[in-house]
Amino acid sequence: MEVEKAFFEVEKAISAGDVDAAETMLLSLASSSGDPFVRIQCASTLMIIGRTVSSENILEELSENLPEGTEALFQVAQAMRGLGRADLAAGILADLGEEDAVMREYALVLNMLGRYEDSVSVAEKISYPFISDRVLMADGLSSSGEFRKALELTESMLNDFPESYDVQRSRCTALISAGMDKEAVKFVRTLLKNDKNSSDANAVAAYVMHVEGKSQSAGAFASKALRLNPSHIGAMETLALSLMDRGKFREASIVAGAMNEKEPGNPAAVGILKECNGKQ
Repeated sequence: MEVEKAFFEVEKAISAGDVDAAETMLLSLASSSGDPFVRIQCASTLMIIGRTVSSENILEELSENLPEGTEALFQVAQAMRGLGRADLAAGILADLGEEDAVMREYALVLNMLGRYEDSVSVAEKISYPFISDRVLMADGLSSSGEFRKALELTESMLNDFPESYDVQRSRCTALISAGMDKEAVKFVRTLLKNDKNSSDANAVAAYVMHVEGKSQSAGAFASKALRLNPSHIGAMETLALSLMDRGKFREASIVAGAMNEKEPGNPAAVGILKECNGKQ
């Protein structure tokens, strides 16, 4: 009850616009609580209100006093990754064994850290891979320069899941990484020709335009995708990135916040929120 009361007071302070008071209360609560998940909730709230340094300090302190038990450690690692501290999460996951759930999370964390080859190696250990695992592997191959393997894997995925936005986007990533930009644009045109009112097709077009440096076109396609499907996470991500490209950090953070509400801990949303922190 005391913890619930404390968070209620924090919410009141935030609603009143007194972010400094909310930060002070959250830091006090985190330091006095022995519950790692109360600390994580404090860190999460601090990140949302733009107090990133305080949020990260709590997570770093938590990393030095971790709970016992594999399940609790795994949950803490997931939370740390979701709050943008993939480095701390990696240190935990490295010692948690090779169950599929652990390997899946570890591969994602390594990818976020830019350790693409390691990410692919870990993903290959997953006994029963989901389509998301295969996409992560393909994107890792693209980023690590294994272009032929990335093209082969994305072609295979397209045969299995031709309607998947994530697969379509990953195919474009593989093509562009391999220097086949024209083929990526041609692929997008085909998607739009098949259904110009497809939210996925417009979101893929937005992604390709963003990668090609055409921020205005990227924003236009992303906006159309969101008119067709207001919950499209991929379109939200590209819209936020295109807004950042144009220096509209406040608007980008609002979009990223909406992403994080729909998909808590989304790596792209967390990254955008951190990048926009303190920028107007």
